[in-house]
This record gives sequence, structure tokens and C-alpha cells, in this order.
Amino acid sequence: MQRHHAPATQPTATGGSATTSVIGPFLVGLILTSMPLMGTAHAAPPRGDASRGQTLYTQQCMACHAADISLAGPLHRGVVGRPSASVPDYPYSPALQRLKLTWNERTLDTWLRDPNRMAPGNRMGFAVPSAQDRQDLIAYLKTLQPQAATGRSKP
Repeated sequence: MQRHHAPATQPTATGGSATTSVIGPFLVGLILTSMPLMGTAHAAPPRGDASRGQTLYTQQCMACHAADISLAGPLHRGVVGRPSASVPDYPYSPALQRLKLTWNERTLDTWLRDPNRMAPGNRMGFAVPSAQDRQDLIAYLKTLQPQAATGRSKP
């Protein structure tokens, strides 16, 4: 014959009683073990869309930048993989000259999010607060690969 035990009770802070059971500790364990998984659902950065990035570049960046010539800002062809402050004959601010990094997805994302935080005193007065917009712009910048030499000089 099986005996059924009534759940144990424990006094609570308010003087009442609380029923303890196997379900309570099980739920706590389940929640605690699944918490690390909940954090990974949003951990991946958004994927960039180069076509949308080109549109954003045209709308937001071309007032100061171009792919193949330096304007108020340095040219962008080949920026991904290029050392900072390395476009010949471009007058970089001292803040950019001190930066000493290579432009890649991570450094460009940090730069575009808040250029003044990354290099206080730089001359770029524009930030891109949207993570998706930054990823789209970076995807477009990655398409601006350095042009291969053709062996011909320009007239």
C-alpha cells in the first residue's frame, strides 16, 4: 500500500505557511539553466545588406565622402582592411593619426556608432545610431575593394 504524503509546509515571513514541492525547485533549476540560452537569442549582430548600405551611403555619407576621391573626408575605396589615417595626402586630424588601428567590421561599427568616443577631437560630426544601418553601411563599404592595376596609365 502506497502512502500519500501531504506537502510539507513552512512558515513564511508574513506568518502564514507556504507549500513546498518538487515543482518549485524544478522550475527554479529550469529557469537558471535556460538563462544563458535566452541571452544568445539576440547576441548576434544584424547582418548587413550592401544594397541598402549603398542607399544609406548616398543619403548620409556622400556629403563628405566618395569611393574614389577624398573630399571633406577620406576616400572609402579599400577602407575595410586599411590602417586608419593612411590615405596618402589626406589631412587627418591628430585624433585620427593617434588611433592606430585597422578598419574592419568591428572597428567600423564602433566608429560609426560614436566617432567622438572612439577618437575624441576628430572632425567627423556624424554618427549612425542604428545597428542595422551600421551593418548595412559596412556591408557596402566591403564591396569597395581596391581596384586592381591594369598596367595602363590614365591620360
